[in-house]
Amino acid sequence: MNNLITYLKFRGDLNFKQQKFNENDAMVLVVLTSIDYEELNCDSLTVKGLYDAYVALAKKDEQDECIDNKEEVLKLAAASNRFSDIPVERYVRDIDPSEEKTFYAMTFSLGRFDKMVVFRGTDGSLLSWKENFNTIHTMPTSGQYSALSYLQKELARPLVKVSVAGHSKGGNLAVYAAMCLEEKLRKKLKKVYAFDAPGFPEDISNKLGYLAVKDRIEAYVPESCVIGNLMKPPFERRVVRGIGKGIYQHDIFNWELTPFGILEEKSTNLFSTELSYKVNNWIESIPIDNRAKVVSELFDVFEKNGITHITDLMHMDLRKIVGIIKCATLLSSENRHLLGIIIKELR
Repeated sequence: MNNLITYLKFRGDLNFKQQKFNENDAMVLVVLTSIDYEELNCDSLTVKGLYDAYVALAKKDEQDECIDNKEEVLKLAAASNRFSDIPVERYVRDIDPSEEKTFYAMTFSLGRFDKMVVFRGTDGSLLSWKENFNTIHTMPTSGQYSALSYLQKELARPLVKVSVAGHSKGGNLAVYAAMCLEEKLRKKLKKVYAFDAPGFPEDISNKLGYLAVKDRIEAYVPESCVIGNLMKPPFERRVVRGIGKGIYQHDIFNWELTPFGILEEKSTNLFSTELSYKVNNWIESIPIDNRAKVVSELFDVFEKNGITHITDLMHMDLRKIVGIIKCATLLSSENRHLLGIIIKELR
């Protein structure tokens, strides 16, 4: 049973009574939330309706090939017995450069009183990646505030019980929002799915809010985990067999699944151990009061060299490489070290 797309093709015919909801299904909903529905009114649509509206807005024929894996998941989910009739609610897309925030959220109604809140991870833009790096010095970030507010409103509905999920930054938002709930709302929280989610700039392992939800957190990381090791998250994680190479396993389409859930490995691999150690050492070497300055310095280099998306780092031409090298001479030693790691691992 290869990856998420294969799972949908082979298990999309079964409804949740025939096969209960599992972590693969949570990942499907995470992927659906990771698509940008900027010009769509998603409320009151089912997953099938969402796909139809998305296709109509893009002026695409249903027979057209999907651009990427995310679109393929949306198409397959819309055609499946398992997901097609799930109502979609409260889509939020909140991008605010002044707050360095890219916040996306969506709620799926799995039953009359059973909801799944999903927070999107990094959207690939430089703004979104800087927001990621801001978590090494700030807690809560603007995005974490927004996630808490969103989850509180969902849990405040009478009789409703809610699970929450997210991948990468989205998983971090899910854990943060869950552990910051007031007690009466926390009682209505069912489960937290955190897929390769980074930790926090301070130790949360003994915080009362975290301890109250700890047993409801289901966390997953790939064999070559790096992002999910950042700042050493305290929650226990299950390791998923990875399909891709190195850091590309952060992409959940490179996770190997079975018809009933993840394909589990005993532990992460040597790549994960070594690169996670380097990056966490970089973080820990910078005094907390100096981290904001260091992050701004690093992203100034990217902006000056026309890097606006993470894919620009993966496909740099000679001009950009030379530009970064020139700028790097003005960087602090901490950032020169990290920049070398980033370029080496992404190229």
